[in-house]
Amino acid sequence: MLFVVLASAPVTAATCEDKGPWPCTEEGCPTPEIGCSGLKRTCDKRFSQVWTNPPENLGDTFVYEQCPKTCKKCKDPEPKTPPGESQCVSWRQTADCTANGKRQPQSDRSCSTKIQSGWSGYCECRNGIRAAEMGCKHEEFTCEAKCTEQWQWLRQQRQEKQASSGVPEEEFNADDNLNKLYKRGKGFYVMGNTELALRHFREALKLDPEHKACKADYKQAKKLAKLLDNVEGIMGKEVEGKGRQKQLEKDEQYEEARALLAAALEIGPPSVYRASLYRDLCICNTKMRRQEDALEVCTRHHEHDSESGSSSLLLAEALLLNEQFEAAIALYRKIIEADEHSQEARKGLEQAEKLLKRSKEEDFYKVLNVSRSASNREIKRAYHKLAAEWHPDKNPDDREAAELKFRSVATAYEVLSDADKRQKYDAGEDITGNPSDGQEQEQGGWFNHGGQHVHVRFR
Repeated sequence: MLFVVLASAPVTAATCEDKGPWPCTEEGCPTPEIGCSGLKRTCDKRFSQVWTNPPENLGDTFVYEQCPKTCKKCKDPEPKTPPGESQCVSWRQTADCTANGKRQPQSDRSCSTKIQSGWSGYCECRNGIRAAEMGCKHEEFTCEAKCTEQWQWLRQQRQEKQASSGVPEEEFNADDNLNKLYKRGKGFYVMGNTELALRHFREALKLDPEHKACKADYKQAKKLAKLLDNVEGIMGKEVEGKGRQKQLEKDEQYEEARALLAAALEIGPPSVYRASLYRDLCICNTKMRRQEDALEVCTRHHEHDSESGSSSLLLAEALLLNEQFEAAIALYRKIIEADEHSQEARKGLEQAEKLLKRSKEEDFYKVLNVSRSASNREIKRAYHKLAAEWHPDKNPDDREAAELKFRSVATAYEVLSDADKRQKYDAGEDITGNPSDGQEQEQGGWFNHGGQHVHVRFR
């Protein structure tokens, strides 16, 4: 037998029934008669290419013309799914009036629910197909209807493609379906849709539980999803209490979230996740006043987020924390040039200019020899050490200089030990003012009490 592959043309037969069988008497025939089931691998060949002596009047006829059903060349192929089976999985709700917004699984709806105007999200159909990606402005619809429409359109596109190419639809192949599922899952993963990625990876692993690449990506995506859920739970938790206790709980929150975010970055997630992870880690480090960590991570976020306005604001805040005031001022001005209505940038610029001016004056942190991220305990310890060192009674040889230094230490401690005053001081506001000498004498002074000089301030 001869086997030469030629391109096939669309079938124009009105019916979709196989013909045959045909007698086979030549050498090499497996049976006395051969039907369409025995010719399914030669659909694109002529009978003269299959038989040395083809059946009468069929020499120039393509096999698929006599076997349209076996060769899957019917105009109206049977649907892939059983009749009556739903093509819809669920309505997936998202936030921010965009289909690509943050998922809100608690607000998902069934396929038969009428999706109201004001809801945003998309319909998830069978095999991970999405339909009806909607913002908040739309007419009512059901996902059942939208998924049916989407599948009908896809089926029509497939039929047109097959008809134009003349290539018959391929039979089911486990290896091929495994690769398709894995590639589709990988595509969802790199686009930031962890939920659909995990679903496709699971289906692929059902076909081959030992597929190395799929197994590795599934484990990574599963671990990342768990870490992100934990971060969201921590950052979204309301903190109760007041004053110092509330601040301590907030610091604990940021520290816990910081550890989880660092762990998520260590597993090497796709780039689409890294920008948001760097953003949240940048915020945590800045809130915890971790100067070097904040600057490093905020810089990376700025690079990953294409130097957007929001990432620039975070980087400018980290620059302020690191006392790089001139660099922060330049960045704030750049943001304002791009968006003159940015109130955050204007407030940041005003604060940076105040802090730059103050940096040329006395710095309370430097007076106490502590970092800007120092805790209350560290500030108190530094104060007691310096107060004992510069107490006038311990410096009789230069009592006047010691009193000035002691006064400076006391003033710095008074501001930095008070949470409200420290916050205002860090924002560049004037805390102490510049009272005249007369006023200062009325408000406080040096008194000798029990052989010790004590500075008293009346409130």
